[in-house]
Amino acid sequence: MTSRVAIRRLPVAAPMSDFLRLNWKYLLGAALLHVLFAGVFALTMISMSRNAPPPVLAIQAVMVDPSILNAAGSVKRDQARKEAAERERLAEQQRQKEEQDRKQEQKQQQEQQAQREAEQRAEQERQVEQKQRQEQEQKRVQEEQQLRERQEAERKRAADVQRQQQAEAERQRVAEIERKQQEEAQKRKAAEDARLQSARENDLQKQLADEEGRSQAENAGLLNQYIAQIQQRVVRNWNRPPSARTGLECQVKVTQTPSGVVLTVQVTTCNGDAAVQQSIEAAVLRSSPLPPPPDPRLFERNLVFVFKPAD
Repeated sequence: MTSRVAIRRLPVAAPMSDFLRLNWKYLLGAALLHVLFAGVFALTMISMSRNAPPPVLAIQAVMVDPSILNAAGSVKRDQARKEAAERERLAEQQRQKEEQDRKQEQKQQQEQQAQREAEQRAEQERQVEQKQRQEQEQKRVQEEQQLRERQEAERKRAADVQRQQQAEAERQRVAEIERKQQEEAQKRKAAEDARLQSARENDLQKQLADEEGRSQAENAGLLNQYIAQIQQRVVRNWNRPPSARTGLECQVKVTQTPSGVVLTVQVTTCNGDAAVQQSIEAAVLRSSPLPPPPDPRLFERNLVFVFKPAD
């Protein structure tokens, strides 16, 4: 009975490397079988060449044992059947793998579809919940805004009342301060007027006393004595220039401190030239401080005397 083996061709797209990796055992067996056949054939030929009679004809036929050829064919047929069975097994594995991948892909697609639908439902629920939260938040913000507006209005009213009260209290305080200041100012003015009146009276009395004392001192000749002392000191400190002539007479104005220190000196009228006037001014400055008056009441800040040296 002839055995039929279904042979399924491998996909053309399968690379040669996969074929060699899957069938290397069979290919190695076929190669060894061919080597065996070649060895047997070579030994047969050597044996025949040793036992054969010398050749008579130009052409000699070679005899091959049919059993050897039948054995080689059987081995090839077995190898072919094994290769076909292996290809069928591999094809079946490939088909099962493709079917498993297809089912896995369908399952993944179904899971992804279910996940997308669940995400859509969750997104819809999230949007609805977010909308509700936004509406609640908007309502809360409006209520808080209204509350703040009422509180702000109440605060402004209270602040206005407080400002009015403070303004009234400040007005009364300022009025009281102004009244007290006016009273104190009137008191100070009255006291100052009384002090000034008393000072004026005292100054007047002192002035009268000074004038009377000055008049008494002048009548006693103390003023002339004071002027003579100043004139004598200035003459002693005068360096007579060559241009000074006899009968020199000049009027000198001096500004001094109470201690007699000369501040300024000026020759107003003089019958001498400029060199003489400068020499007189230098003599007055060298005479500083000037001698004090015998009576303090005779002191003059702005003093005028006549410079008239002896010839």
